[in-house]
Amino acid sequence: MAVIVGGLLTGCAAVGASVLATHYQTKAAREAYREQERVRTRAERLEAHHNFLNRVHRLMHAGEAIAYPSQSADGEIARTNFREALALTVDAYNRIDLVSPSNELAAAVLTAANPERLLKPDDFEAVVRAIAEASRIYRDAARAELRAYGLPA
Repeated sequence: MAVIVGGLLTGCAAVGASVLATHYQTKAAREAYREQERVRTRAERLEAHHNFLNRVHRLMHAGEAIAYPSQSADGEIARTNFREALALTVDAYNRIDLVSPSNELAAAVLTAANPERLLKPDDFEAVVRAIAEASRIYRDAARAELRAYGLPA
């Protein structure tokens, strides 16, 4: 009888240890998956923020080429470059709008980059200052958003 009771106790302990080990392994796998998702989401948002700010910067340069044309520059090429830069900036904004809560601040940057004013030499400097300020606010919000994922921004 003692052998049977001992065998039952040993079997129950082994089953209990196995269940507990499986529970901890499942919990560790679930946490690893969550961490992987946080890192992936952060990387996706970081790339979207970077792309948007980069496109805004390129848009300003394209506008500058029209507002302050050089004698050797081809005006039609400058206008084509500006239209392409504007389209790429809007595409980058659309991505921000999909993946980030900073989309209202991104819209403020896009609004500051008023294409009609950006192309006028008299308005160019004021528009660039407005873009710079809106971009700074946006960048600070994006950094805070990325820090929320528990990883350095």
